[in-house]
Amino acid sequence: MAEPYRLLLTDRQGTVRDITELVSSLTWSGNVRQMPRELRGTLAIPRDGSVDPPALDEGSILTLQHSGQALYTGPLTSVTTESQSIVVDFDSMDRAFYLEQNEGWYQFNGNTPEEIVRAICQDYGIPVGSLAAAGTAIRRKFPGVNLGDIMTTAYTMAGAESGKRYILRFSGSGALEVLEKPTAAGYEIRVTQSVATSWSIESLQNSVAIYSNTGDLLGRVSDEDSVAINGLLEHAISQQNGTDAQAEAQAYLTDHETAQKLTVEVPGDKRLITGEAVILRDTGMGVSGLFWIDSDTHTWKNGQHFTKLTLNFRNLMNETSAGGEL
Repeated sequence: MAEPYRLLLTDRQGTVRDITELVSSLTWSGNVRQMPRELRGTLAIPRDGSVDPPALDEGSILTLQHSGQALYTGPLTSVTTESQSIVVDFDSMDRAFYLEQNEGWYQFNGNTPEEIVRAICQDYGIPVGSLAAAGTAIRRKFPGVNLGDIMTTAYTMAGAESGKRYILRFSGSGALEVLEKPTAAGYEIRVTQSVATSWSIESLQNSVAIYSNTGDLLGRVSDEDSVAINGLLEHAISQQNGTDAQAEAQAYLTDHETAQKLTVEVPGDKRLITGEAVILRDTGMGVSGLFWIDSDTHTWKNGQHFTKLTLNFRNLMNETSAGGEL
């Protein structure tokens, strides 16, 4: 039996209502390529007057609690009803929605990514939790760029120098946090309900050419085995004066190797969310090892909790390069 969850609705006046008993199905999901996590579901609201319809209006906030812990907080983004049906479909995104829908004009000259994130959040009234200390000085101009891209770009630039990867996400209570992506598994999967495997070279680049600011070739960093198998697929970067682009080139190669992914369905586990690292034990397909979660979908229906994951061998970040150099 799945652990209990509660779905709370806070209306524009701040009144909180528990609407769990009206839920027919509920899906909570995330993806490494999209900053907001989503909450989607279906409510059954009788039209015979036996239930007071909840205030599913603009400005209402949904909170998903699981075993007493807040997993999700975010505004309603759409609601669909039909005149002859008791079914109401709703969608919600967590507060990363505000990072994507707000655009700012910023210029930073030597600020660290964590300083940049705190400054933007203060300007826009966004709650802040723990922020990874990247430490790299960022010099960049962002004219009319959405806030999420500014923040992700700052941490991407820091990661290009250090080789580290970062996760930007909102906590269950609605505060922005930035975490360094784990290099060791925090969880272990021993029981699976289904496993599908795939590989793809659609995003493969196996060589990085390093150029000076004047266009002179300074060197290459390549995966020679991949070049021999797939042919040369090269990315070009510029080395700034006084810097060494070797770490950036190696990090780029790591992030653009042949993609090897698994789609795994497991018994419901709220801890398994995008960005976390897991150990997958051999499931009978000869597949086991350390993986990172690229996407997760948690579904509650008929008293059961199911989890579907996309696992990646590589420690990928949703890399962004917005704005321009100073």
